Amino acid sequence: MNMSFPLYARVRLITDKYLAEGVGNGAIGYIIEKYKDAYEVEFSDAQGITIAQIAVSPNEIILHEPSN
Repeated sequence: MNMSFPLYARVRLITDKYLAEGVGNGAIGYIIEKYKDAYEVEFSDAQGITIAQIAVSPNEIILHEPSN
């Protein structure tokens, strides 16, 4: 099921496909660009330093809603 995500949505990666780029399953990032068949997602550390900026397909991310 492909879902549409808005720009700047907080998402969670659900694959280990990008371990070489420094992010794996469970990494939290933000959508910074939308393409025809992909999203550009930026993943940062706790200090806001970018770890990775990668294009992912919609089926590799889910919307992340933090628990209260």
